Amino acid sequence: MKAPFLRTTVLSAAALLCTVLSAQSPASHPFITLNPDDGSPFNGGVFEGWGTSLCWWANRIGYSDKLTDAAVDAFFDQTKGLKLNIARYNIGGGDDPAHRHITRSDSNMPGFAQPLRDPDGAFEVDDDGIVIYRYDWERDKNQMNVLTKILARSPDALVEVFSNSPPYFMTWSGCSSGGTGNHKDNNLRPEYVPVFAEFLADTVKHMRDGLHIKLNSIDPFNEPSSGFWGAYSNKQEGCDIRDNRLKSRIITELDKALRRRGVREGILIAVADETSMDLSIDTCKALTPEAKKAVDRINTHSYSGSRRAELMAFAKSENKHLWMSEVDGNATSGGQAAGDMGGPLWFAKRIIQDMNGMRPSAWVIWQVIDRHRSDFNAAERANTSLSGSYWGLGIADHFEEKILLGKKYYAFGQFTRYIRPGDRIIASSPYTLAAYNRESGRIAIVAVNDSGTERPVTFDLRAFDRIPADTAKVIRTSGPLATGENWNEDIPSVPVRLKTFFVRLAPFSITTFVIEPPR
Repeated sequence: MKAPFLRTTVLSAAALLCTVLSAQSPASHPFITLNPDDGSPFNGGVFEGWGTSLCWWANRIGYSDKLTDAAVDAFFDQTKGLKLNIARYNIGGGDDPAHRHITRSDSNMPGFAQPLRDPDGAFEVDDDGIVIYRYDWERDKNQMNVLTKILARSPDALVEVFSNSPPYFMTWSGCSSGGTGNHKDNNLRPEYVPVFAEFLADTVKHMRDGLHIKLNSIDPFNEPSSGFWGAYSNKQEGCDIRDNRLKSRIITELDKALRRRGVREGILIAVADETSMDLSIDTCKALTPEAKKAVDRINTHSYSGSRRAELMAFAKSENKHLWMSEVDGNATSGGQAAGDMGGPLWFAKRIIQDMNGMRPSAWVIWQVIDRHRSDFNAAERANTSLSGSYWGLGIADHFEEKILLGKKYYAFGQFTRYIRPGDRIIASSPYTLAAYNRESGRIAIVAVNDSGTERPVTFDLRAFDRIPADTAKVIRTSGPLATGENWNEDIPSVPVRLKTFFVRLAPFSITTFVIEPPR
């Protein structure tokens, strides 16, 4: 029997599909064994959290306090929202003011630095030989408005700064969208490597000492080896730096620049935000010994590649932390019958694949808002539909000054609201993600069923010394956005007996089970 889809607030007999049928379950269906001793090798095994880059949505909505507050409520509120706690701030390089090729309304990142030049056109330097910039921090006030409000709501949030591109005047092409011709693969001019490092270090010092923002880390690259970026594209995205010697120089010069300003302590250098996990391994292996020594954490994107286990082993062998720092997409899972759940199911499976395959201490979506409804152009004026699959978790409606949330938002919340910083990601199965909190004994499991039939499963918890309760709370997202379940908590709890519990996962669903001590 297939389960009918329900409204979140309605409890009916169909909700029993995910409840226990008996203490003993048939032997023909999967047993999923959770192992509390098989955790992540990074950050002492402790999960640091979930996050998003602020690039480029914060630049787009930060002019409006109403939109900004709505976004912070939805994504960073620690009670009613997604409870995200990581924000990746884009240090905008800015493009040549004469250029008109950036047509995305969100990605025209302002540049807030201009070097002083002598009459011959060379950069002016101080007595220590450090380039002197004129900074106009107000140019990035939109993104900073969003970040400031995030930190007001979530003071312990981790902030990473990263660069999508050096400022246009440091590149061969004179364009922050990428290179061209013979310099397409290495758009940053080699003589400007120290200058670029000083620019990044100045930004860190301003944010930390001037604005009193506690920074966690800095990453000087964005997908440097991908070959995707070309000059004069419709967005300010990247600067190819395929030469690993050039990457190594940037890392070591950044390390020196941070130390000169007295801001290196407490700030990790993370690299290299490569598009694929495979490229991340190859790039990090090819760095010079001096650069490797300066690196504290490996950041990887997971858009492509398959060597998750190898990357985990490599980072562990190098004694580096590991983050999955960016991914998203518009793929689907479950076929046409999955309806509005197609995109969310793919998204949930990608989270599980990344977290189980690499065991990173953080997982970060590209950007929570990738689409906007506004008067910017005809496409944006018509941008109202949340059906189908798309990048991001919703739409920023600039007419109504509100955030329209899609089904992927609720899919992400099945993870972010219940697997929390301080938990430990532990071994489970290819379609589940499990976490354990040693201090409280709390256990959380997220399970995905991307098929059109029920999936019976028994969870085996016998490896745990103790189980904190004799029932598991059930939360589920399924069905259409308008009429289905969105974080439905009105489902009977599941009995836990003899350290096991049996469930039937509803068709096309994402279900979270939480076993925690009574309050």
